[in-house]
Amino acid sequence: MAAHHEIHLETYVVKKLVENGWVEGNARDYDQVRALYPADVVAWIKASQPEIWDKLNRLNSANTEKVLLDRLEKALAAKAGGTMKVLREGLSVAGAGVINMSQAAPEDDRNTKEVMKYKKNILRVVRQLKYCPTREWALDLGFFINGIPVATVELKTDFTQAIEDAIFQYKTDRLPIDPATRRKEPLLTFKRGAVVHFAVSDSEIEMTTKLDGDNTFFLPFNRGNNGHAGNAARDDGEYPVAYFWEEICQRDAWLRIFHSFVYVETKKKIDKYGMPYKAETLIFPRYHQFEAVNSMIADAKQHGAGQQYLCEHSAGSGKTSTIAWTAHDLIKLRYPDGKAYFNSVIIVTDRTVLDAQLQEAVQQIDHQFGLIETIDANLRGGESKSSRLATALKQSVPIIVVTIQTFPFAMEAILTEQSLKERSFAVIIDEAHTSQTGTMAQGLRAALSLDSTKKLESLTLEELLLEMQKSRVQPTNVSHFAFTATPKHSTLTLFGRPDDEAQPQSDNNKPKSFHRYTQRQAIEEGFILDVLRNYTPYETAVRLGDQCVKDKRVDKKFARRALARWQSLHPTIVAQKVEFIIKHFMQNIAGLMNGEAKAMVVTSGRPQAVKYKLAFDQYIAKHQLQGIKALVAFSGKVSGKLLGDDNEHEPLGIDLEKEYTEYNLNPDADSNDLRNEFERSEFNVMIVANKFQTGFNQPKLVAMYLDKKLSGVEAVQTLSRLNRTYPGKDETYVIDFVNDPKTILDAFKMYDDGAELESVQDNNVIYDMKEQLDDAGIYIHADLEAFKKARGRVMLGKDNPKSLHKKLYSATQRPTDVFNSKLKTLTDAIDKWDLAIDKAYKEGNKKAQKQAEAQRSEYATQREGLMRFKTDLGRFVKIYNYIAQLVEVNNADLENFAAFTKLFSKRLKGVSPEQIDLVGLALAGCQINKQTDNEGEGNKDTLKPIGCSHNVM
Repeated sequence: MAAHHEIHLETYVVKKLVENGWVEGNARDYDQVRALYPADVVAWIKASQPEIWDKLNRLNSANTEKVLLDRLEKALAAKAGGTMKVLREGLSVAGAGVINMSQAAPEDDRNTKEVMKYKKNILRVVRQLKYCPTREWALDLGFFINGIPVATVELKTDFTQAIEDAIFQYKTDRLPIDPATRRKEPLLTFKRGAVVHFAVSDSEIEMTTKLDGDNTFFLPFNRGNNGHAGNAARDDGEYPVAYFWEEICQRDAWLRIFHSFVYVETKKKIDKYGMPYKAETLIFPRYHQFEAVNSMIADAKQHGAGQQYLCEHSAGSGKTSTIAWTAHDLIKLRYPDGKAYFNSVIIVTDRTVLDAQLQEAVQQIDHQFGLIETIDANLRGGESKSSRLATALKQSVPIIVVTIQTFPFAMEAILTEQSLKERSFAVIIDEAHTSQTGTMAQGLRAALSLDSTKKLESLTLEELLLEMQKSRVQPTNVSHFAFTATPKHSTLTLFGRPDDEAQPQSDNNKPKSFHRYTQRQAIEEGFILDVLRNYTPYETAVRLGDQCVKDKRVDKKFARRALARWQSLHPTIVAQKVEFIIKHFMQNIAGLMNGEAKAMVVTSGRPQAVKYKLAFDQYIAKHQLQGIKALVAFSGKVSGKLLGDDNEHEPLGIDLEKEYTEYNLNPDADSNDLRNEFERSEFNVMIVANKFQTGFNQPKLVAMYLDKKLSGVEAVQTLSRLNRTYPGKDETYVIDFVNDPKTILDAFKMYDDGAELESVQDNNVIYDMKEQLDDAGIYIHADLEAFKKARGRVMLGKDNPKSLHKKLYSATQRPTDVFNSKLKTLTDAIDKWDLAIDKAYKEGNKKAQKQAEAQRSEYATQREGLMRFKTDLGRFVKIYNYIAQLVEVNNADLENFAAFTKLFSKRLKGVSPEQIDLVGLALAGCQINKQTDNEGEGNKDTLKPIGCSHNVM
């Protein structure tokens, strides 16, 4: 036979598997009716559970094998059974009890009986597996564990056919139900038969966990090629897909997949008629997920606690499953003597969906009761979250799920719990870009690092401040496992690793992600869609009336904000955008995906979202439109007074005294969970304000209308709501009213093939910032000392905690008065010179007008500097919290200053957009025009470190 035929690839794969500990079987020994390899079923039970086999034999004598195989077949076909359930939990036979059908790898080597049992697992490969008793159909390869089929493979060689031919063969010839005879094929039936089906060529691999004819959905199972799809050529002359038999089918790895990875994901969904149903998906790890989990677990096993791991995984890459697998493996990690590497795994997330999916996944993988506790759910007897978390940590609950908001406060409750000092913890951070700075992990670090055996009364105030400062640095008994698609500079600095870990971070030794699955690879592999493919920017051309105030009369920075807010709430502009959106949706989106397509409108704030909803409802009612209905999503309440003017000719009916909420604006919603409501077919547009822009997974979302300024991480996160795949969804649409297209393109380009640092962080930036703040002369040394003493006496137990608020208020009073007084003086002066300018203008006195404008400009510059001081106070707190995690600052005064600035900045007044005088501003015209110069692909930029300038972290 010619050397280029696929039979040679088949022979080679089997040879490699046998060398790896597999056993080659014969197709004639396969039971086509039961879909089992009976000899291995019997051999496994005899070798691993001889006492059970003896019981079966005594009860059934010559019928033992038949009784066993019939019972096994029934367990595999049971509605509550299936291949994975039987492999993990076994089956029950009267008189024999529970029969285990496989053995997972023991956590350590102490239980020699389990170790020996694990070694007796039989992995078998069968070539040309004829699976149908009435046809000559045959699969190239069948894989079995102890006689139970777990995988099938169709092989193609690039010399004669492509991987698409194997996929076509699965879709047309490998059907769970024979269309001619209506016979069910157990080997190919979802959950009952093989768990996964691989289409394999010399260069690529794809897989599916459910065969369903033309509806079968295959996913790539490739390693990737330098951040792109496919597999890189091998330098050793091996096939590019050799990792399949070298890594995936390696004996321990293969058994590990079926004992620690595969699970059935059940999602509660609402159909288009509003009826709830459950959708089941059999989850088999994608290659990047399996590689990431194994790499982190292997490294944690080698180095123990105190390490950092950053997984830079594209949106839509299955982070929920990866987190579940990582958490489960971490709690099972044991030293040879049985001691746990980590006493508890703490998962920090803001996604409630993760809680349910995580519990379900781990429960299927591991059947222990009390394995997971979610602190924000099922409150018992009014017990506080802080108390529950403290109890969970002290009791070493294996997996604890908390929200980002709960985490720091709850950890403060266990600050003095000395029993935690000697324990090790793993902290898994979901969407690390939003949570790695500030106070997210300080509570835990304080609880684990501050030596509670030291009596507070024996410490001086400076020593206590140094201890608190020391507790901010990442401790040696906590490992962080951070997941994000969009790391910031600070994310990489905190959780990344340099190539040479023995040397400090530098521009020649920059920190990098521990594992990376890029946005570009995810798009090319079809895991997600390219949301910029149909990105269309529009310009909202606004013409103001002649009575408009002149730019030089208003501080530009404040005026821009006020003018943007005025435009975003102007009834005419809102009405025109709403009309544009509805027409575009009805003409281009509504008919897609058999009418299931949905859209999101992203507004700049809560008042804007309310006004959009009122305008939406009014337009739909006025034109009696069918097939479009909007929900609005935002947090809290919005006063009618914040909605701006109503439309004179067609009023929206704004009630100035009313408080608008999600509840009263969505009267037709049957549930408070708008995610479920949005599943219903009657709702196809979601208007949002700072809600559902991250962590919202609605695969039917096809279009997004942007009326909010976005850049960087927020731009990528927001537009990525569109990228989920769905049957019939092959395009997405973005209509952008307000952003510079280059800003959006650059944001995506930064993360397209992985984020990179421009340079490492200069930790001395905190001293540079403090010097700038000191130079303003608002506070003095005596203020800082007074604050330190007031706070310190309470912390040292020398004063009543109830008096702390009053004393801190008093300690910040003098500089607060200085700042607010200066602000009032400058604002009064600006108002005074405004009047002088108006008077000179009316009198035609150009010289006086010029002098007055110069005076006003001087005072306006001083006020801008004062407001910059207030902004920099807040920035200092944020940046100090970040830097103090990177290096032990060893400066008690700086720790005190950080606490002082945090409270002091909250007391300072400011200049809000509402204070800008826009009286006389009139809209003369408004037109929405498509931009024509939207060419280019954006520029690859790098992540910049924070500094004294206003860089974003």
